Amino acid sequence: MLMLTSVLASIDYAELQETKEIEDTNARAEADPEVVVITSPRETTCTMSGTCTDELLSGIPVDFKAYLRNSGDADLTNMQYQVTVYIDEGGTKGAIAKDSSGNDLAWDNANAVCSFTGCQETTVAAGDFVGGGELTLKASDGTDIVWIPSSGNYIVTVSVTSSALGDPGNNELGVSVTVRDYYDVAVELAWVDSQGNELGSTTEGDEVKNFKISISLEAPGMANMTVRNATVAMTYTGVDAGDAASFMVGVNSTVDTYAVVENPSATQTGWAYVVGDDGNQGSHVGQMVGSITPSTSSSENTYSVSATLTGFTIYANYGDCPGSSAMATVTCEKSFDSTTWSDEYSGSNTDTIEGSSDSFHDASLYEFQMISYDDNEDSYDYYGGIGIDITSSLSPGEYILYTEVGYDSSSMAFIYDWNMSYTVTGTGDNIGTSYYYTNNCTDLETETAYKYLGMATAKTDADMLGEACVSISLDEGSYSIEAQANILGQWMETDDTLDTKVEDMSLANNRYTHDVNVENFAPQILSLTSSTKDPIYGQSNDPIVLTAEAFDVEGDTLTYLWTDSMGQDMGCEADSNTCTVQLAESMIPTFEFNLEVLDTYGASDSDSGTVEVWNLGQFSSSGLDNGLTAKYDIVYKTTGLDVVFDDATLASDVSLPGFDGTYSSVGAVTFSPSTTYDVDNVDSQTVTMEFGNDLEATSMWVKLGNLWQLLAQGTPNEVDATTSSYSYNWGEGTTMLDSGAEIHLFGGQLTQDAAPSAAISGFSAAASKAGGISISWTIDGTMLTDDRVVVSVCETDADCASPVSAGSFDSGVSDTLFSGQNTVHGNTYHVSAAVCNGALCSNEATASVVADKEVAAVTATDITIDESGETWIVNWNASSDDPDVASWLVCYRTASFTAAEMSALVGTDACVATSTNSVTINQYTMAGTYDVHFAVVPVDVVGNTATAASSTFIEYSRDDVTTNPDDGSQTTDSEASSGVPTWTWGVIGVVVIAAFVVGAFILSRGDDGDDENKEWDY
Repeated sequence: MLMLTSVLASIDYAELQETKEIEDTNARAEADPEVVVITSPRETTCTMSGTCTDELLSGIPVDFKAYLRNSGDADLTNMQYQVTVYIDEGGTKGAIAKDSSGNDLAWDNANAVCSFTGCQETTVAAGDFVGGGELTLKASDGTDIVWIPSSGNYIVTVSVTSSALGDPGNNELGVSVTVRDYYDVAVELAWVDSQGNELGSTTEGDEVKNFKISISLEAPGMANMTVRNATVAMTYTGVDAGDAASFMVGVNSTVDTYAVVENPSATQTGWAYVVGDDGNQGSHVGQMVGSITPSTSSSENTYSVSATLTGFTIYANYGDCPGSSAMATVTCEKSFDSTTWSDEYSGSNTDTIEGSSDSFHDASLYEFQMISYDDNEDSYDYYGGIGIDITSSLSPGEYILYTEVGYDSSSMAFIYDWNMSYTVTGTGDNIGTSYYYTNNCTDLETETAYKYLGMATAKTDADMLGEACVSISLDEGSYSIEAQANILGQWMETDDTLDTKVEDMSLANNRYTHDVNVENFAPQILSLTSSTKDPIYGQSNDPIVLTAEAFDVEGDTLTYLWTDSMGQDMGCEADSNTCTVQLAESMIPTFEFNLEVLDTYGASDSDSGTVEVWNLGQFSSSGLDNGLTAKYDIVYKTTGLDVVFDDATLASDVSLPGFDGTYSSVGAVTFSPSTTYDVDNVDSQTVTMEFGNDLEATSMWVKLGNLWQLLAQGTPNEVDATTSSYSYNWGEGTTMLDSGAEIHLFGGQLTQDAAPSAAISGFSAAASKAGGISISWTIDGTMLTDDRVVVSVCETDADCASPVSAGSFDSGVSDTLFSGQNTVHGNTYHVSAAVCNGALCSNEATASVVADKEVAAVTATDITIDESGETWIVNWNASSDDPDVASWLVCYRTASFTAAEMSALVGTDACVATSTNSVTINQYTMAGTYDVHFAVVPVDVVGNTATAASSTFIEYSRDDVTTNPDDGSQTTDSEASSGVPTWTWGVIGVVVIAAFVVGAFILSRGDDGDDENKEWDY
């Protein structure tokens, strides 16, 4: 009831007959940049067995791709995005990672969406993606953002910023990625002439042939890596004499073979054949030359040489080197073979070259890549290559298998007909094989027509390099994709025929296989909305239309499954992103629903939503006294309310707040609800009283206990020719009317109360000690009995919403102190005062004051203490001149004291005030020898006193008490004795002698009191 009364009291009378309209700020059109999904790099996922997919390889450049969207309902004209790589610390973002030069791995694009020169886009419409779809993220200058990763665990984030506020919850996404080091030891063979010049992979003739073995190391993330004593096993076919069965290949070097970091003298050295880092930003490539003699005794006219890597040694800190311990970091050599090494690309560990005593026909597969086309950016993405595996998962969709076929025959005199065959085999749960054939490439932007393979002649159009490509579609799953180059026969220019008996004599270099994993991105539900915000059952029972906005990276057809909170199907179409539900009373107060969206591959996203549903209750009662009809409407968040109206006793000669005189009601009803609800469950409520025109009602009031509040006045609303009404609406944020509330209609003219005639004519407010504010005023005119001077204080803002009361005073009071407990030093306080009677006040007087609780930071320096007769003269200098210092206070006692202890001395005889930098103090009169300690502190203009510990002292000594019986007071002997009869001194002498006699029998030691540092015997 009190809350309702407070709300009613704050309503302007002119607004009482208006229905309160609530602004729905959520409906304001606004752009909202959103990071929807990061597509590159993909998140690294690992199984329980430790097998991981989508790991990155150190040293291999990585670009960043994402879908960024304007999920708002207005054009987006300003947006920036940031890419940041963080150290992954147990699944949370740690410090920003750094590159090899110590620079932060953080990039910013300030020109992503803007309206000036250099902007990459100027406007992104509501609901559209930046760049139209998948976006390759760029720096402000338009260059692609590229990361060359080193091994470790990271969290990669993509975030957006904008002058459009939007939803801060969708501004950033992150993916966890693992980068691992890798290396590849590659073996290559080539025929060479007697000078060592390479002749290619095929040759002809039966004379002695020389070949060269080359071994190289690629380890982009381990710049200093080497392998030692790389060994290849040799296989010779079709020869009378081959060379060695194996070779150890590398650059002969002196190397450390054993070392202890903590003990350099333990280092051992030796020699090894080294491949890899040469210590000078270069790389050793091991080479060895051998020879064969082709066979002349066999009917076979072909021969070959194969080299296969069988092992090597790596020098590193393994943890199990001899002598390793917690106190010794040991580096040693360890040997590896094909069962133990971690060589990334096994396909490069072997090579074969071939020849023939006659001509050697050969075509080789030079390149094999998978290519996807990005329609949004009109660009191609390339995956894999000969010797380069595809380690990152691909998305389902269309891919181009692109290959290059090279002419490798021993003679340039041949021309071949050729084609490519591709075999796509699903593995695991994706069993099945598809075959494709082609001899041209028309699926790329630059098309390549078929030509014969070989050297072109005047008669035949041919090329030494043939290009071919074919488009395939890959669903989710694992695949083995093989490309094979085929020689179909030799083209005979003499008679324009194809000799199909001529075949490729080396099939080892004709084919290559890519093993790929195709992983689907799950769809995402971007938003769930309702056609009606907070529908009101009973007001409009139109159905609710629920709308989902979902997105799928691959563009799959999506299926929508709508269910209620119990999991029951809501009967909506599965192929529609909308669901229409009939509004029902059972939905009050909250209708909950669930949505699951599935793509073609069964991947899904789910979300749930709620719709707040209100209930409209309408109650009325007619046939009341005086022909009244009472109505009550309430929008509330529950059901089952009942309201009863009944006649109420008319009010007679009552005073109404804000109006002069007394008034009597002409009609009244009581309000009795079955229950009441708090503000959370009430949206609005309206009371209407209909009455006959002959009742001549002029205002409507609510009575709550003994409190009256005006609801409406003036000309009533017309119901019909004989009936009028008053209505009042309480909007959101008020409690329900209490049971027993009365609604009264009053007749006659209301006479408005007048403000008091007395007014503030003199007003002042000034800072006082300890942060207080001294406030005073004078009154012009005569205050009536009910008039009060109301004083209020606002901090910082003179028009604060909730001023602090400094009191309400009758005519006999003209000043007050606002306590320093309510103020903060240095803050400005705005003080106002007015003569008021209830809510009506005369003129308002104002003043502003800065609270003062502290003395300026000035100290006493160069303190000196001199004796002058029976006084001490204390002098000092101020550390600085400050107008805040009005005087000084000197405190002293016979023991040193702290600043806190000094506070207890202030206001006692132990402190002396002065307006100068000098003071004269009477010495003590008691006998004894003491060190008297002094402290000198400033006092400001409002009386705030600083405190300080005693900082200097002087020795005081007196043999007997002869003067100043007041022991340190500032009263002189002559003053103390004035007016005392002379005979009294004799009496005093007798008493003193008697005291000494009695004391002689008490052999005791005195205590060390507050002002004493000596012990006395009696």
